[in-house]
Parts: sequence; C-alpha cells; structure tokens
Amino acid sequence: MVATRLIPLHVNKGKTIAQSLGDRTDYAKNPEKTEKGELVTGYQSDPMTVDEEFMLSKRQYEQITGRRQKHEVIAYQIR
Repeated sequence: MVATRLIPLHVNKGKTIAQSLGDRTDYAKNPEKTEKGELVTGYQSDPMTVDEEFMLSKRQYEQITGRRQKHEVIAYQIR
C-alpha cells in the first residue's frame, strides 16, 4: 500500500530558515531510514544541495516581488 503525505515545514524556534531547512533535509535523507539514500529523490532539485537551492529560490522571489512573509511554510516534504 502506498501512502502520500504533504508535510509543511516551518522554521524551528531559535534557528534561521537556512538552519531549519538543513536540519529537515538532513533528517529526511537519513541513510538508515532511506535504504542508504536510494529512497531519496527530488523534483527539479538535487537532494544533496536541496537546502541551498531552496534558499536561493526564496532570495530570488523576495528580490523579484519585494515580498516576505513573517509566518510561513519554508518547504513541503512529500512522503
């Protein structure tokens, strides 16, 4: 049976967006839980650099639109 969940990720208290993304992606890529990384994939991103790619996308969005949200979802994880 296949189960799919869309999990919103938020900034951890006391951490920056970059730190939170790094922590969450490191946890999601845990080799012990992902058959040594075989179960880790990305859509239009590289799982090894996904946290840096997300930060770049966020900066580009803010520069283009001039908008920044205070309480926001920083990423979604699909399981």
